[in-house]
Order: sequence, then C-alpha cells, then structure tokens
Amino acid sequence: MITIEEEIWDYIDGNSDADQRLIVEAKIAADPVYRSLYEELLEINAEMSGMDLEEPSMSFTRNVMEQVKLEIAPVSLKTRTDKRIIYSISAFFILAMLGIVGYVVANSNFNLQPFKLDNFLSSGQLNFTKYVTPTFIKVFLFVDLLLAFAYLDSFLRRKRLHIKES
Repeated sequence: MITIEEEIWDYIDGNSDADQRLIVEAKIAADPVYRSLYEELLEINAEMSGMDLEEPSMSFTRNVMEQVKLEIAPVSLKTRTDKRIIYSISAFFILAMLGIVGYVVANSNFNLQPFKLDNFLSSGQLNFTKYVTPTFIKVFLFVDLLLAFAYLDSFLRRKRLHIKES
C-alpha cells in the first residue's frame, strides 16, 4: 500500500501516471492534511534542488585503495582440536574392539583338532560357488576401481604439487 508521502513524492517528481496525478490533485485540494504535507514536501524538494552536490577529489579512489593496501590482511582462523577429545574417542573405539574380541573369545569353543586341507576340501565344506557370485565379483571389481581412482588422484596431486614447487 502506498503511503500519503509516497503519493505526494511521486506527484512532485512526476513519476505518477495521469490518473494518479488527478487523484492526488483532488486530494490536495480537498484534504487539509494532504495540502499541508504537500507544502512541506515542496519546501524540502526546493531546498534539495538548490543544494550543490559535493564531489570527491580526483584522487579519492586512489587514496582509498592505498589505505586499503596498508591495512594488515586478516589472519585466517586456525582451529585447535583438544587432544583429550581425540584420545577419548580413540579410547572408546579401542575399548569397543577389545570388548568384541573378549566376547568372541569367551563364547568360542577351543577344540583344537589337527587341520588337514585334504579333509577340508574333500568334505565339501569349502564351496566357493556359494560365496563367489557374479554380484560379488562386480562389487569387488567396482571397489577395486574406486581404489584405483583414489590412488590415481593422489598420484596426480603429488605430481602437480611437485611441478608447482619446481
């Protein structure tokens, strides 16, 4: 919604269309609030149009840029990680792994029998077709491809850094 002041400023500046100008002229003629505000804004407009605009000197930009160059460049913030946090996280994971190993050892059966590969292969307990499926091979090759890309990336980055240093 346009305020009274905006309507009058548009009227004074000549930014309103013909219909809007007629409406504002009718309001100024009929309403004393509009008329007093119109007169005040006309005075302000006359004072502003009589003022000379100050222009900066020709070397203003150069002087400002020289002052900017003299300023000390801000130092990037370096965050420090408290070593106690790292030690506590690593202690948690070590204790979790030790707990898992302890659970496995406590629940395992230690019947040590001599291991013979011939008996193991002939008994049919080693069935590779159950584990090595086409999906397994595709996943395995995909992971190998990702690892090869990671190695290639690190190799190229080292080579690029070596070229920049030279």
